[in-house]
Amino acid sequence: MEVQQDIAQENGNGAVMAEEPKASGRAIDGHEGSRRVERLPGVHLKLKVGNQLFLKFLCVDQRYEGKVVGLEPFAYSIVQVRLPQDTISKLSADPGVVAQLNAGGTLFGFRTEVVNRVSSPAPLVFLSHPDSVERLVLRRTERVDVTLPGTVHGHFGDHDVVLLDLAPAGCSFAARTNLKSPLRQAKRGERVILRCDLGCGQPLMAPLTLCRVEEQKGRITMGGQFVDMNEDSARLLQEYLKRMRGLLGEE
Repeated sequence: MEVQQDIAQENGNGAVMAEEPKASGRAIDGHEGSRRVERLPGVHLKLKVGNQLFLKFLCVDQRYEGKVVGLEPFAYSIVQVRLPQDTISKLSADPGVVAQLNAGGTLFGFRTEVVNRVSSPAPLVFLSHPDSVERLVLRRTERVDVTLPGTVHGHFGDHDVVLLDLAPAGCSFAARTNLKSPLRQAKRGERVILRCDLGCGQPLMAPLTLCRVEEQKGRITMGGQFVDMNEDSARLLQEYLKRMRGLLGEE
């Protein structure tokens, strides 16, 4: 069994994420036509120590962020995640978990169960290896480079940004920052609201989970995945991307 030695203390991980809708039959939700989701045998899931996982505990329908700190390949994984007592008390009745892993731009989703839990020396849960895994493949041809003004809203407030590219599954954007910029508080895994105008008075507003946060020389660049986008917004985005690809000769 592979185990990471430098397990952080209990107060170091596992920030609670926003509540999400009750689970459907899938581990990854996507809009038809905009995403290609493959269902694969569980052996295709190759977790590594240090991987960040987003875990939705079905007993409370809440998402938490955890880190893989140990593995018994194809048997179970050990994840460090700090859970409130209310969630812990309900695990025995419903140990089900929906987990997601973002690995190099490919999103893996799978259903698993908590088979054991310890609180010392750190809060750890043992997750069974899944029988199957869903893989969301983002095709590079779907990404369109843009330069669009917009705003993002999070716990840091509102911040003006410039969108750099758009795809059916997500986008990236950038902004100038300084040492006092509230946007520097944003972290991977955080959910924000993106607002922008796609032209001709077509405003897009969509929830986004941040997957990448990079800061260099007074500029912060972020990339994220759209989540829980409503049908009207998804259709508006698809039409905009189709129109842009047509203008660029990429259709």
